Amino acid sequence: MKRLLKWLAILVAGIGLAIAALVAYVYVASGRVMARTYTVEAPRVPIPSDPASIARGKYLAEKVAVCTECHGTDLGGKAVHDDVTMGRLVAVNLTRGRGGLPAEYSDQDFVRVLTHGVKRDGRSVIFMPVVDYRFTAEDLGAIVAYVKSMPPVDRTVPSMSVGPMARALGLFVDFPLASASLIDHSQPRLLARPDPSDAVGTGKYLVSSAGCFACHGAQLTGGSGPPPGGANITPVGIGGWSERDFMVALRTHRRPNGSAIDEVMPHAYGEMSDEDLARIYAYLRTVPPAGTKTANQQKAAP
Repeated sequence: MKRLLKWLAILVAGIGLAIAALVAYVYVASGRVMARTYTVEAPRVPIPSDPASIARGKYLAEKVAVCTECHGTDLGGKAVHDDVTMGRLVAVNLTRGRGGLPAEYSDQDFVRVLTHGVKRDGRSVIFMPVVDYRFTAEDLGAIVAYVKSMPPVDRTVPSMSVGPMARALGLFVDFPLASASLIDHSQPRLLARPDPSDAVGTGKYLVSSAGCFACHGAQLTGGSGPPPGGANITPVGIGGWSERDFMVALRTHRRPNGSAIDEVMPHAYGEMSDEDLARIYAYLRTVPPAGTKTANQQKAAP
């Protein structure tokens, strides 16, 4: 019995040392990723100031790219998530109020962050999924114009902290711990403007600018993003839906069979215009069927 207890103690000690070594590796390696600096040449994007462009930027920021989901409707920033495992995920104050962006923050600084995920000091943004969002130069300029037009908000957000789970996800999967590390900075980050008469092409662009690939996956087969993961939105997952079914589902957060869409899916997407939702639906109809329905879809009532 003593011999057995001795070996059990050695085994437990070995497991403890292995766990400690893994945790140490995760913290050191993730710290290096977050501390890495980048020298990038951000594209030159004209920033308009006319009311129509600012209105376009507001629509994109609130309904398409849903920047306000994290930064707040006033863009004054907030703590998005706070627990021991993930840490404190914070969206910064984007206004010029106290606690917000400095007066010398330039148009190019905005463009560099939104295209390459790189801050003024050369380091990556943290927890900001820049890699999943792509815009035309016109739309990117409109978003920056809208952000700059917002009234100052005096709000100092809490400091960022990165928990062990977020660090591990940033090292081992495509989690946007440090988005700049996931981006090929040698490639152009702006998309060509789609032909407005091309519903499918415009729909694909909207899917890119809305960050849909982040949760629904590169092939839109689902399973990525925060738990329980995005649904399969290829014809395998929504092939029986009509255009009206698709619109109603996004607007009401319920599938045609009455089952609820998970709250991780932003409600703001359902506030897109009928025209834009129809274009997204047109594009999704052309996506090759792939994968299977996700577990969450399979649990939905028939």
